[in-house]
Amino acid sequence: MEECHASKVLRLPVILYKILNFLPCKALNSCSRVCKVWNEYAATIKKKRKKIEWMALEYDEEEGLNSKAENLCSFIEQLSSEPDHLLMFCTSRLYESPISLPSSHPTRFPRNAKCEAVEVSTFMEKLLPKLCPIFALVADGVVVTDQKTNKTCEMEDRDALTLLSIPKIDGFDIYTFYVDIYTYANRMDESGSGLFEVDQVSTVPADKEVKAILFFCDEPFCPPEIGYTLLQHYKSCVIAGGYVDNFNSNRNSEASLMCIALCGPRVHAASVIIREEVNTAQEVDKIIKKLKDCNIPEENSFAFMFACIGRGRGHFKGSENVESSVFRKYFPKTPLFGFFGNGEVGFEHLHKYEENIKTGEVPSEIPNKPLPKLYHAYTTIICLVSII
Repeated sequence: MEECHASKVLRLPVILYKILNFLPCKALNSCSRVCKVWNEYAATIKKKRKKIEWMALEYDEEEGLNSKAENLCSFIEQLSSEPDHLLMFCTSRLYESPISLPSSHPTRFPRNAKCEAVEVSTFMEKLLPKLCPIFALVADGVVVTDQKTNKTCEMEDRDALTLLSIPKIDGFDIYTFYVDIYTYANRMDESGSGLFEVDQVSTVPADKEVKAILFFCDEPFCPPEIGYTLLQHYKSCVIAGGYVDNFNSNRNSEASLMCIALCGPRVHAASVIIREEVNTAQEVDKIIKKLKDCNIPEENSFAFMFACIGRGRGHFKGSENVESSVFRKYFPKTPLFGFFGNGEVGFEHLHKYEENIKTGEVPSEIPNKPLPKLYHAYTTIICLVSII
């Protein structure tokens, strides 16, 4: 019998497709450079992959951050879908700890590692595709979800980070725009008016429907006119976020306010607010159940929790993970990410998924009602996002 060589087997379309389909995205990109046929198969496979992926990492000061570099590299290398955007929530001390850049030259690695110690966001940026933006949110505490264990934890006094990788999905677009608060405040003083011109700063095309805006400020104060004008301009969209110690983006490093707009017909979002007086799991349960009653599909969903640093364990009389545990009780498949910050931005926004389907759009109620209170203290904002 004629000997069967691997080169002959790989020429069989069915075999080649099955083998390539097992590879993670980064390895698939390498294989796509072999020849035209492999490139076409790789492109077909990548186009079908639309998986949202995430990871969590706890930092042990005794081990050092460099010991976790392998975990971060492995996460990027094992992504099945090519990342289009990456969100990172990180504790302040971990963010400031240097981490050594990996080197592809084994003989130079020790020297290279000593010379190129960078912040963790810069480290992640080097691992990602050049066109993939990374948004790092830094706060004293973070809310993390680990994909392997499917566990969510509120890291109030432990250093940790969590990553959310979002691929390119048809019908779902992400636009980011920035505001220099001091420039806006100076213009407001000069003109004597509190008008905030959204069109001058927003990068969202006019024909895009904004379903949610993630709102992050790294200054102690943000002029309230900005948030309320956004709420009026992008009618009936969810606004959720808060005040962080720092944020970093490889798209803009100077602005003091970052807004991430989630747009598209496939996006469905809702939010609830857990107010200061709520301090038992039973009360939290009633609020999260309202979010569950919206019947938003949990498949291909993710959620954000933006809590005051004064809540958490101290607020619930020593009990840990109260709010995140109740959320995971109702949404066991939905990963939860977020932080404990210095103020929260958001409001209760509840529309049932069935209503959205019947009308073809989210009902616009905000213009006909008084604007809801947007800026808070000692509260928790939970925002659920689903890509249908």
